[in-house]
Amino acid sequence: MEFGHKHIELLPLGNLTTNQFLALAIETSNQLGWVLGNMNELGFVAYTNNGLFAWNAEVKLNIINGVAKLQSESMGNGLVDVRGNKNNLQRFISIFKSLKKAVTPEELMPLYEKIKANFI
Repeated sequence: MEFGHKHIELLPLGNLTTNQFLALAIETSNQLGWVLGNMNELGFVAYTNNGLFAWNAEVKLNIINGVAKLQSESMGNGLVDVRGNKNNLQRFISIFKSLKKAVTPEELMPLYEKIKANFI
């Protein structure tokens, strides 16, 4: 029996621009302790950082047509992956929504300008 080793969630941008959404998403990833890999103006790849011998995942965020596609994919295999990937994205969405309530869209622009320097 084979289980899917990834989980996908769609998150609408709502009242945020792509840049504002991306700034908030990167801040969310930082709060989760994820290690950011490639970043560009439409998304990023991040890695959970649960330790060398723990379960870890690659998380991708891509913004297309006003919707962010979040995907968490296991870097190993096992039954924990299905639940772990779903929990990864649920934690991300929960923190993202909390941050979104705490900051104004205007406050996100300086953050975006700061992270833009790291785009590939």
